[in-house]
Amino acid sequence: MAGCNGSFKTTFLEALTVALSIISQNVYNVRSTFTLASTLRMDSLWHYFLAKGGMDISLNEYRITHASLDDLFKVRPIQPLQDLALPNGFKLTKDDKVIRILRIDIAQNSVLSIQDITPDEIKRLPNYRFVAFSIPNPISVDFINSFLSSVSFASVKDILKKLLNLELVGMKPDEFGRPNIVVTENENDVEIQFLGSGFASLILLTLASSNDIVIYDNIENHLHPQLMFKAIELMKESNSQWFITTQSMEFLDYLLTETDGVNVMVYEFMRRGNSIHIKQIEGSYAKELSQELSEDLRGAC
Repeated sequence: MAGCNGSFKTTFLEALTVALSIISQNVYNVRSTFTLASTLRMDSLWHYFLAKGGMDISLNEYRITHASLDDLFKVRPIQPLQDLALPNGFKLTKDDKVIRILRIDIAQNSVLSIQDITPDEIKRLPNYRFVAFSIPNPISVDFINSFLSSVSFASVKDILKKLLNLELVGMKPDEFGRPNIVVTENENDVEIQFLGSGFASLILLTLASSNDIVIYDNIENHLHPQLMFKAIELMKESNSQWFITTQSMEFLDYLLTETDGVNVMVYEFMRRGNSIHIKQIEGSYAKELSQELSEDLRGAC
C-alpha cells in the first residue's frame, strides 16, 4: 500500500487487524495482537478510537462492523470496571446474524471482553495465524512479551542464517530480568537492539514471517538499500501473505523490479479534496505508473 500522507493506510491496517482477530476461531492471543498493533499508530487505545469512528469490512462471507451500545451491553466485562468512557467495540456477523462481539472498556487500562453469541458458528470460523506491528523505538518489554507469543523461532532459523548469516538463539533475559531476542554473531550472543535498528527490524520481520499473514507499517523505516533487498528476498521466500505500507518510491521500485510484479498487488491510497480514493494496480502494471505513484509518495497529493 502506497500513497499520500493522511490517506488512511494505517487505518486500513488497523481495520484488517481487528477483522482477522474477531474472525479467528481462537481468540486467546487477542490482547497480545492488539498490544503489538498499537505500534502501527503508536497509540495504545487505537482499537477504541477505530471502533468509535466506525468501521465496516467484509472477509469472505463475514462482516465486521462497529457494535452498538445495545450489542455491547450483552457482553459482561471480564472484570468489574469504573469506565472513563462509554464502551466501544466490534461485532462479527454472517447473513445478518451476530456471531461474536468484542467489547472495549477504558478504565485504568483498556479491557477487552469477547462474547461468542452463536457457538455453532464459532466452530466454523477459520484460524488465522497473523501479526500486525511496526518497529517501536525503544523496543519495550511489553512489545517483546507480546511479540514472542506471536512468532515461532524454530521455523525461521534457516532463513535468518541465509539472509543475515546470524544464528538465532531465542529469548534470553538480561541482567535485570527483561526479555530480549538474542542472536549469535562472531560466536558472541548479542541482543538484537545492539546490532542497529536496520538489522533489528529485519530480524523481527523474519520472525514475523513464521505467521500466515504479516501486517506491517512503513517497511522502509530503518532499512538502507541493502537491507531493503533483504526484506524483499524474505517476502519472496516466505509462505506468508504480506500487507505492508511504504512511503518510499525507492523501496517500491526495488520490490517491483526484484519480483517483476509477480504475486504483488499495489493499492494506491489518494487524498483528493475531502475524499479518499483507492486504486488497485496489478504489480506487473504498477511499474508503468511509477511517475503517478511517485507524485503521491512525494506528497504531491
